[in-house]
Amino acid sequence: MKKKLIYLLIIGVQLLIVGFFVGTSFNVDETLEEYVSTVHNENLNKIATSVSLLFEDAEEDLEETVIIEDLTPQELPAVPVINNDLEKINVKKEEAKKDEVVTTPLVSVDASKYTGNEAMGFKVTEGNKTYSLSDYEFDVVVAVVAGEFDKNLDDALAVVSVILNRCDSDKWRSWAGDTPYKQVIRQGQFEVYFAGMYLKYMPGGSEYGTSKYNIAKQALIDGMNGIRNNQYLGFRAWWVTGYSSKYIVNGGNRYGYN
Repeated sequence: MKKKLIYLLIIGVQLLIVGFFVGTSFNVDETLEEYVSTVHNENLNKIATSVSLLFEDAEEDLEETVIIEDLTPQELPAVPVINNDLEKINVKKEEAKKDEVVTTPLVSVDASKYTGNEAMGFKVTEGNKTYSLSDYEFDVVVAVVAGEFDKNLDDALAVVSVILNRCDSDKWRSWAGDTPYKQVIRQGQFEVYFAGMYLKYMPGGSEYGTSKYNIAKQALIDGMNGIRNNQYLGFRAWWVTGYSSKYIVNGGNRYGYN
């Protein structure tokens, strides 16, 4: 009887011990599950918060963004269209070039600075027909005159006068053109143009702005504003013999009617 009681007591103790370990085991598992669940939930909460903040920022940006499709034409913001503006500017420049006719400026137009020689056919006159050229055409004619005249301002005006006399002449106008520019670029008429020597007197050329250039420019300005010193229609270099004996300056060009 005592042995049975002892056995029962031992079994009971063993059951208690087993029950304790089993209960402890379940508690540990539950604690681990709770811990893992807590960590997992905290991480999910952090991710959810970050995503929420991102969406909030995106919504703020969207609120600040102007959706052009939703605006009426009157509400559309003024946005400069650079390409169109540049195209308009280029078109205007091209149109200006086509219509560009610049009246030669009145720069020191004074006939008293010229000397005539009526015995040679050179008489300084004013009030003759005036002419206008575009800036480019004016540069070309100045360059040609600079390359053709010799010695001084009187010879330069003599060259200019021949060019303008041709513009006045029905014969020359119908053949070469009605402007000084057309006359100087006419095939075979002005050697310095077709030989390219005039280029050094053009803007950027080695002789542009020199004393010879400025003399030619002054003579052309005066001539285009009505000052001339002869009625001749042609000229040759001094060394060309048999052409003419008329000249405004010794050693300059010789002038004639052909």
